[in-house]
Amino acid sequence: MGILKRTLPALLTPYSNDGMINEKEFIRYCEFGINKGLDGLFCNGSAGDSQALSVKDQIKLMKLSKEAAKGKVPIITGITSNVYQDTIILADEAYKLGLDALLLAMPYYYKFDEETLFEYIKDLVSKVKLPLYIYNIPLFAPALSLSFIEKISKLNNIAGLKDSSGDALLLNHILDMVPQNFDVFVGREEIYTEALFLGAKGSMTSIGGIFPELMSEIYKTMSEKKYERALLIQKSLLKVIRFGMSISFPMGFALLLKARGFEFANATIHPLSSITKEKLDMCFNKARELIKTIEQETGVKIL
Repeated sequence: MGILKRTLPALLTPYSNDGMINEKEFIRYCEFGINKGLDGLFCNGSAGDSQALSVKDQIKLMKLSKEAAKGKVPIITGITSNVYQDTIILADEAYKLGLDALLLAMPYYYKFDEETLFEYIKDLVSKVKLPLYIYNIPLFAPALSLSFIEKISKLNNIAGLKDSSGDALLLNHILDMVPQNFDVFVGREEIYTEALFLGAKGSMTSIGGIFPELMSEIYKTMSEKKYERALLIQKSLLKVIRFGMSISFPMGFALLLKARGFEFANATIHPLSSITKEKLDMCFNKARELIKTIEQETGVKIL
């Protein structure tokens, strides 16, 4: 459908010491990403604590994203909730605010079969006014089968899919089976180059917001058929991806943003163990060292 394209970030959410959203820092973080080459903003995703935030706070993040974008790039927001009416409220608010698209992961906790999930999506599509992307994220929600993805790709107003399975075989088959106007985005940074080579439209990843200049360059160099350069950058980023996942999600990625000079990882809405807090303190210097290593390997100035 061509609504979204290229490199988008799965935005994290910064907090003040009182546990409230740090609005000023969120906007600065979004503007930084846009200035460094991002092609859109994605708020209220897994990395942004969407499932731990109230509907009111999720709407606030939509408004802040709109303010930061200044009409320069499109905005997609997550609307996932186990409370169906909350999903509708979020979708309606996104439309009123003038956002561009919606992203929905399947309801979790209740183990619905795929026939039920299909009816869930059909009903939702009949009610929302913005193009809807479906989110395959087996780490947190029911994994979607290839046959299910093919089936939903034929529904009206389903614009595409974000696939965070990390399964390159599944991704290859998805791209082969869905209609040409069904946009597929990859949600795992580790296979961005491969996904683009296979025909993916772009990416929506946490690393996209932390290292926007590098993830954007992967897209650029792949489009220019400079495959070795794209692979070099992707390989260099693997070490920070492992680092980010080594600390309670999404705090490891927040710490990388702190190492880049942002007010992240200082506060969180999640109760953290003393071990995690100590790890965040101890690993700050390691995060800085990893960033310096990436600078050396890619030749891109970051710090």
